[in-house]
Amino acid sequence: MATYIVYRLTFKTQLHLGRVSGPAQEGSLGLEKTETYIPADTLFSAICQTWATFYDTASLTDFLNQYTAESGTLPFTLTSAFPYADNVYFFPKPLTLRESKDTPEKVKAEAKKKIKKLQFVSGNLFQHIISGHLPEFSEAKPITITIKGEKVYAVNGEKVWVSAEENKQLRATPSSNNESENEEINIWTTSTRPRVTVGSQNAGSEIWHVQTVQFNTDCGLWFAAQFNSDEMKHKIETLLWVLGDTGIGGERNAGYGVFDFDTASVEIPDAQGCNQFMTLSPICPKSPAQLEHLLTGDSAYTLNPITGRVGTTGSDVRRKAVNMFAEGSVLNTSEEQVGRLVDLQPDGYHHPVYRYGYAWQVGIKGGSK
Repeated sequence: MATYIVYRLTFKTQLHLGRVSGPAQEGSLGLEKTETYIPADTLFSAICQTWATFYDTASLTDFLNQYTAESGTLPFTLTSAFPYADNVYFFPKPLTLRESKDTPEKVKAEAKKKIKKLQFVSGNLFQHIISGHLPEFSEAKPITITIKGEKVYAVNGEKVWVSAEENKQLRATPSSNNESENEEINIWTTSTRPRVTVGSQNAGSEIWHVQTVQFNTDCGLWFAAQFNSDEMKHKIETLLWVLGDTGIGGERNAGYGVFDFDTASVEIPDAQGCNQFMTLSPICPKSPAQLEHLLTGDSAYTLNPITGRVGTTGSDVRRKAVNMFAEGSVLNTSEEQVGRLVDLQPDGYHHPVYRYGYAWQVGIKGGSK
């Protein structure tokens, strides 16, 4: 267990976070679906684009060369940005999560549905799960869930699980109106908004819809980070302030994605002493040999295709695509640095187009029941 600095993003506006694939994009044609977290590769790229405009491209190149040189310590590593509420931090569901074998046969089908719907678990429950404790589901109606004997509360449309202690804490916050156990706790809500484009030539209009996520009071997104120096920490924090004013995600020209941030510290388990790890950031293995090693043993993973356009203003050039292991994937532990900065530069383009693909490893044990 190690303590890391955490950046807590509090959004002043709604937020649109588009991906080509993943749970939020099933059935999506474009902007009408949104994610509820920011992948580390998206956050890293936004910081780099801000670096180029706020500092200069030469210093950005020097920064990125420290990753491609493979000289040892990386200047800056980070997790993806996951939801938080008050002082409760949420982690992605480990993809190995399943119901306990003590779950009655007649409710196993319902238990699997609830686990499939789940996206995030609170810090207390995350610690139990990675220590090998699996959820037990009762035959009672409605079904109750316990982990390591502790009652689990499903909130935010059953997409988030919290412990009894954390459930009580969230209901006791000054901004909460959810004092009754029967009232839903919403950390975020999503809504779909119509947008209109008016043509410059014939004044014709086109309507499309954008889904956005809005975080409740005292809620937002957090990510952990490590730096190789205080100077690097100061630079990244400066860029976060600038990025907060310009916004992150899609539809920034409509004012989406503007945020403030503050800092805190959180204990996150490392992978020491474990044969498997769960990643808190997308991974692009650095070699076929590393890929083969990661998939040794009982792995569980989702591959997300990383595509899109080059981030240069006014550019319509599509970068090359790459598949990355998604957050929550469980893989074989490695003592070497897992992942790389991958160049998705289109053919004939004038500069590299990097995406961040380094693992943030959290050790995980097999289920105890």
